[in-house]
Amino acid sequence: MSVFTEFHIPYGDLVVDPQAAAPMLGYDGDMPEDILTMVREVVDETTGCYDIRGGYMIFDSVAIHQDEHTLSLGGSTFHINKIITRQLRHSTQIAVFVCTAGVGIEQWSRKMLADNDPLKGFIADIMGGVVVELAIDRIQQQLSEAVNVAGLKITNRYSPGYCGWHTSEQHPLFALLPTTLGIRLTESALMQPIKSVSGIIGIGADVRFNPYSCGLCDATQCVYRNKRK
Repeated sequence: MSVFTEFHIPYGDLVVDPQAAAPMLGYDGDMPEDILTMVREVVDETTGCYDIRGGYMIFDSVAIHQDEHTLSLGGSTFHINKIITRQLRHSTQIAVFVCTAGVGIEQWSRKMLADNDPLKGFIADIMGGVVVELAIDRIQQQLSEAVNVAGLKITNRYSPGYCGWHTSEQHPLFALLPTTLGIRLTESALMQPIKSVSGIIGIGADVRFNPYSCGLCDATQCVYRNKRK
């Protein structure tokens, strides 16, 4: 087991594309110019709202049980379901990660809702999710580069709540880490701040990263669906 590797990512280091909000606003392609203009306004107005932090810890002692669809890690057993088990099956290490965009963006979104500007509030909520995904993309790339030095590769990342992995297992997942960077869990395992992510990444010489992995999963309401890397 390694130490916790922590990152503090300046918002300006991320390339935030306003068009990333299109699918969540109901558009299959590019947004109409008036909506795009509003999204750009929200992006500009919320630049200072972010406190982006994240990190990961690598665990060496792991056991993946194909028949039970479970992962044993740090003294806990996680019921990760068939899809994730299959994708992690060649992993010899597991990285547990957390990342948050901070509380500021959700506070700004709530203020817009209270000020009778619900569309701006909704757009801010969407863009907060976009930003935290960009941040964990950056951290995942850093992890990939770090393990490549040892001739290893990484899998896609997998989070409780997706691919049949129950959200309640966030509690034992968080318990594995020496810090969660101020991210708290409610009793029902929802993260606070809301714009936060957590999960696991497989590491090994024979693992695969699948750029187009949505066909593996039947979840339709998923932030990763149709995500291109």
